[in-house]
Amino acid sequence: MNIFFGEQGECFHCHGEFNFTDYSFKNNGLYLNYADSGRARITALPSDVGKFKVPSLRNIELTAPYMHDGSLATLTDVIEHYNSGGKAHPNKSGLIQPLNLSAQEKQDIINFLNALTDK
Repeated sequence: MNIFFGEQGECFHCHGEFNFTDYSFKNNGLYLNYADSGRARITALPSDVGKFKVPSLRNIELTAPYMHDGSLATLTDVIEHYNSGGKAHPNKSGLIQPLNLSAQEKQDIINFLNALTDK
């Protein structure tokens, strides 16, 4: 929880509030070239290419696969993506930076995310 809500993880900037989302649209650097242009399909703005709605993390343990296109099979894959800092897409949110988390810190975040699931 401390990593998630702290500056080390930076997760809370997008996944805050009651439902663990800020309801915004962001590009998280998943790809350099997106097959689905995301919000740009609606707005026709080049600055919206690759932007998708920030999802709630409530019940995250039950909603695999992850990302807008289901390209990440596990929470471990998701944490690895964010730990790497993502791809250098021009619309990538400035909040997405390499995290340099240890193996234990990555597992700690996964454990916290699993605690958001109501079984």
